[in-house]
Amino acid sequence: MTETESIRQELAQLLEGAGLALVDLFISRRKGGASVRATVYRRGGTGIDECAKAHRLIQPRLQVLLDLQDFHLEVASPGTERMLHESREYAIFAGRGVKAIFLGESEWTPCVIVGAEGDTVILSTAEGEKKVPISEIVKARLDGAREG
Repeated sequence: MTETESIRQELAQLLEGAGLALVDLFISRRKGGASVRATVYRRGGTGIDECAKAHRLIQPRLQVLLDLQDFHLEVASPGTERMLHESREYAIFAGRGVKAIFLGESEWTPCVIVGAEGDTVILSTAEGEKKVPISEIVKARLDGAREG
């Protein structure tokens, strides 16, 4: 497990207790410091208050985990049309509308994420609910117009 993945898991647990999900974490170390970018999400909306709350929770823990006092921390929301990449992201955004392009297709298909199980995503489409291996999803992005 990489340092970033280990830190991501610990921060995800910390934020979960505050009703927030850690979507992404990027750590870039530089001489004498680091830059950290965290993307957080809360069902029902992620605004400035949620980002500020996450910042207050994450910063002191990162000081310990990175063994640094000097680092830049940026916390942001995922945005209304975020591209999805990993299984855990589908689980985080369960209930949200997405647009997806599947293998062998060229058009975006509107769906709602029902859930995720391992490397399989459960989607609700106009044709009904279906289980789709993530490997068969070419692209998927949140659909800001469809909250699910």
